[in-house]
Amino acid sequence: MNLPGLSRDSALTPLPNTTLMAISLGVSFLLFATLGSATFAEVTFAASGLALLLIYPEFALAAYLVIGDLKGDERIAALLPCDMTLAVSAILVAGILLNLMRKKPVASIPHLYLLFVALATIMAMSLIYTPVFSAGLYKLGLFLTVTALGILAPFFVLPDPKAMKRFLWCFGGAAYAICLRSLAGLGGADRLVTPSDNTIGLGRVACVLAAMIWFAAVPESPFRKRLLAYAVLSAPLIAMIGSGSRGSAIALALVIVASLFLHKRLIIDAAALALVGFAALPFVRIPGSSFEYLGSLASAQSFGGLLDFRADLLEYGWRLLRQHPLIGAGIGGFRYSSPNPGLYKWPHDIFLELACELGIPAALIGGAIFAGAIRESFHQLRDAASPFFRLSMIAAALLCIGVVAAVTTGNINSDRSIWLFVSLVFVIRAYRREDREHTLRTGPSESSGQVRV
Repeated sequence: MNLPGLSRDSALTPLPNTTLMAISLGVSFLLFATLGSATFAEVTFAASGLALLLIYPEFALAAYLVIGDLKGDERIAALLPCDMTLAVSAILVAGILLNLMRKKPVASIPHLYLLFVALATIMAMSLIYTPVFSAGLYKLGLFLTVTALGILAPFFVLPDPKAMKRFLWCFGGAAYAICLRSLAGLGGADRLVTPSDNTIGLGRVACVLAAMIWFAAVPESPFRKRLLAYAVLSAPLIAMIGSGSRGSAIALALVIVASLFLHKRLIIDAAALALVGFAALPFVRIPGSSFEYLGSLASAQSFGGLLDFRADLLEYGWRLLRQHPLIGAGIGGFRYSSPNPGLYKWPHDIFLELACELGIPAALIGGAIFAGAIRESFHQLRDAASPFFRLSMIAAALLCIGVVAAVTTGNINSDRSIWLFVSLVFVIRAYRREDREHTLRTGPSESSGQVRV
């Protein structure tokens, strides 16, 4: 599905990178200079950073993924007079527009994504009967702006594997910094958290980073390089365990076990890594509360005991679905039809959230989107000879993590990374298709080689 006017042959006149950098630096410098209290060095640094995000919007996309885990820190929030998520989103949109001006190609958007249009339409129609119109309108507005940006931006800012590589490196660097910062809590009583004081967020970031390292640096590498990768892997693994995030632990375990079917020679590595990890745990000083919470996966006497208050949220969501099976209670209806909107915010399951608020048809639409991404991911993993096989493995791992998050803590708007991980699978499909077409035109000798991450 190619959007009109957004092809490689767009009539927009391209601007050289140097010209764009100069313009961006100038505008950014004037913008930050108006802050008044900032020093010249601070203005210069901020302007350079903003210009870099505009010229390379894949960096802004990486920031979009982690900003929610950073902005809770007052020192970070104080850097801008507005919400950090909105600021990063605005920069990302500006970067997309600059990419179009530079005649950057747009990765082919699959026809499956028309289902998002259908989903948004159902959301809009449900405003007619939602219990609190203003809350429903706000939730719809978030989906059509900030969340939709996460869904569509990868197709615009990751037009080629080099941009994808920069995105992964930037996200990996930011995620690693978050994990390292969390380790300051080792030896304390409380579970490790992100700068936004979020245990689940830390678990998710660490899980994604660990999966990226595992698939990018471990397969096909010689033993010495694998040893280095395992040393690097220790920080996100400690952070994830320290967060006590059960969903992330389950997701990473699934990803690593699945990887052993693709790379059977890593079975020994995985077993040795597990043994060394268990032996080192007593010396790492991970908070006891983290082990206690993770241990509930095995010690809980019932499913309800395992989920605790989330069991009440799920039960209420099912009750609401039974009352309104076809059209749901309306967007935002889960929260504002509940006895306590302050506690019953969302059911911690994206599919149940869609079903109880918008009806079973909406949940089926959401399921079809995920099913399409899973099907495409399996198709890519069957082609080990593809020059993009390593990217396909990383995208498949992130999709798996996203699916687990969708059914354990998912929220339509807050967990935007879930939708972005779906899109990454289809962006890589576009790379594979373009590579096949290039091979047909020029012959296999000029086809692109294996992508290194």
